[in-house]
Amino acid sequence: MHPDDDAEWDPNKYAFDPRPGDEPSFSWFAVENTPKEKIAVIRTSDRITFRRCRRKWAWSSHLRGNLGAKEGQSPLWVGSGFHFALEDFHGLKQFATPSDAFRAYVDATRRNAKSKFTLPASWADDAELACGMLDYYSEQWLANRDHLKTFVWNGIPQVEVNFRVDIPFDAKKWGYDRVVYSGTLDRVAIDDNGQLWIVEYKTAKQIQTLHLSNDSQVSSYCWAGNLLYGQPIAGVIYQQHRKDLPKEPKVLGNGRLSTDKRQLITHSALRSQILNIYGSIDKTPLDYVDLLNYLATQETPRKDKFIQRDYIQRNEHQAVAEGVKIMMEVEEMLNPDLPLYPNPDRTCAFMCSFNGSCVSMDDGSDWQYELDIMTQPREAVYDTWRDKLNYPKPVKAEVEHG
Repeated sequence: MHPDDDAEWDPNKYAFDPRPGDEPSFSWFAVENTPKEKIAVIRTSDRITFRRCRRKWAWSSHLRGNLGAKEGQSPLWVGSGFHFALEDFHGLKQFATPSDAFRAYVDATRRNAKSKFTLPASWADDAELACGMLDYYSEQWLANRDHLKTFVWNGIPQVEVNFRVDIPFDAKKWGYDRVVYSGTLDRVAIDDNGQLWIVEYKTAKQIQTLHLSNDSQVSSYCWAGNLLYGQPIAGVIYQQHRKDLPKEPKVLGNGRLSTDKRQLITHSALRSQILNIYGSIDKTPLDYVDLLNYLATQETPRKDKFIQRDYIQRNEHQAVAEGVKIMMEVEEMLNPDLPLYPNPDRTCAFMCSFNGSCVSMDDGSDWQYELDIMTQPREAVYDTWRDKLNYPKPVKAEVEHG
């Protein structure tokens, strides 16, 4: 069945009607001076969703249903603001601190929410935590660590770099003139040897690394970066921020400091408390010293319990292999007859805007009604809140660059 066919939808065959509506919505992607050209834009986020759950992808992708939640999801809302704050901090520095930039983001999204969508119910608590995380990063974590130099290309600091790369794929059989791959590089850094590194920011409840050896986003960014800058990309610096803040060392009921290694404390915080109590390390109980030394082993120039940088490299063969995967996924994404089945997991309840509609579809309830009241068409332009940002008075920008 083609999306433009008038044939009756067979739920037993597809389990979802792929037709986005009566009017195809390709005009967003028209290339300048060629308004009739239909371009299929494949985004990194699209690929991730497509692999995770085809039903969710079909509802959310601009290639199909193009629907998004009316109420913002907390992790996505925080992530957008966090990225903006670090974009400014490592770019033009228009705000005094990254937490100031995040607060400006909060104000902008609140104004934007009056006409666009509702903020997460937990937005105030989320904002307080995010600002604390940003303060810790900028004021403490970076104090004795490499800030990384932002690469400046053609006079522009390479932060929040939106790119499009033409894919050599003949999509005319699916009604498109061209296919392009689109993505955003959080930051591009340059090292002392002149090598370029793509910096990718992530916020999460737990820092995880097992997936990095074959992470498709890392591979695709190395592949695209080689094309963008005309020189090899050394790799990706995967910088994770745990959604938590350092705590003060715990004091037990008997007045002693806790020696529990699971405490979310830093070496410097414990050392400071010990010195306040005992005056010197020599006078400190041995179990406190053991904990202090343990914390020292957990903190390196690239990590502690709250922030971690992993340097990931991809060779030329891996970059080419990722390009091949993209080609295979494009073939499926653009196929109007692709079966669209769900792939539920334990994250659906809090990470998927379509969870209610999906459950209703499978139990025979009115899933379309739920879809209508919980979602709305996504806008053609991302980050509409940027137009509502209030910047401080212009100051001389100080960009970390090479």
